[in-house]
Amino acid sequence: MHADQGVQRQRIHIGGEADVYNAAMLAYALVQQAGARTLLATEAATVVSELGMNIVKYAGRGSVTVSLQASPRAYVEVQAEDRGPGIADLALALTESYSSRGTLGLGLPGVRRMSDQFDIRSDPGAGTRVRALRWLQDAPARAFDRIDAAPRSADAPLQPAGTPPGWQYGQARRPCYGEVVSGDGCMLQAVQHGTVAGILDVLGHGAEAARLARHCEHWLTANAHADVVGLAEGLHAEVRGSIGLALTLVFVDAQSHQATVTGVGNTRLFCLRVPGLRIDAQPGIVGGNNMPRLRPTRVQITPQDTLLLATDGIEERLTVEQLLPLRRHGVQHVAQQVLRDHGKDHDDATCMVLRCPP
Repeated sequence: MHADQGVQRQRIHIGGEADVYNAAMLAYALVQQAGARTLLATEAATVVSELGMNIVKYAGRGSVTVSLQASPRAYVEVQAEDRGPGIADLALALTESYSSRGTLGLGLPGVRRMSDQFDIRSDPGAGTRVRALRWLQDAPARAFDRIDAAPRSADAPLQPAGTPPGWQYGQARRPCYGEVVSGDGCMLQAVQHGTVAGILDVLGHGAEAARLARHCEHWLTANAHADVVGLAEGLHAEVRGSIGLALTLVFVDAQSHQATVTGVGNTRLFCLRVPGLRIDAQPGIVGGNNMPRLRPTRVQITPQDTLLLATDGIEERLTVEQLLPLRRHGVQHVAQQVLRDHGKDHDDATCMVLRCPP
């Protein structure tokens, strides 16, 4: 790690997926250590993952340099370089209809959306160099900003103010193809006697769905308590008459280690252990006319169990057996890999991963 005039800088040689993972986790850790929001750390890791996997797939070898400046104005910068075949048609590669198969599905357009400064140079036969910089403090919104990437406000996705002690938290999300905002949401909140987590999926896509998702995230966090059935019913009353949403909530008791799970719609919770467990939400719509009478499921949680919550933008046929090999990996790695491997392009997709305290 090099430090020049307050800038931390580390270069990682990229030759395979393991190198990309290490570089992404470095970016995530640096941004978190700088005190920035979890969302910004997630997006920094996503940028590294996208650019790094492009190197692996198209050039074979290259490097990613992650730089962080804490003051006077904090930023994280990612530079990716390779000496591969280059990009024949940069204009095409930067269109929203173009993404790199095998990455998180965002491609260069997604990297550009998540950046405050974005530069790319590519010469056929001479390689590609990409630079993406993101301010870690509030900055004026740009015309192409996603709500997901905007400064903290009533319209910005609510991130945990601090992960509850002992818990590990990771999430990855992307909007439906053709949209720049997501109608999915997550929440995580310490409450009396334990922790409440949730994932939600507003019906439809686009700005209207995103606004309702942000409102639900804030409402759930502000009103969180151990009775997740009552919490879900309260949200139903709050958004009654809206376009509606799917929802899964879980409360984990800190003393008994019992998890109480409830949900409505097509969201799911997986417990990654042997034997594994999948809990599907009940049919219905929160905020709609067919809200069911909720029947919570109670399961015993063991220390360091991994819980994975997913919207229906993650393949519905995904099984806990497919996920079990991931349970020893870091939570952010799990979230990103599930989104990359099982996320749908034609729907908002979100994966949230929690690891219980030891």
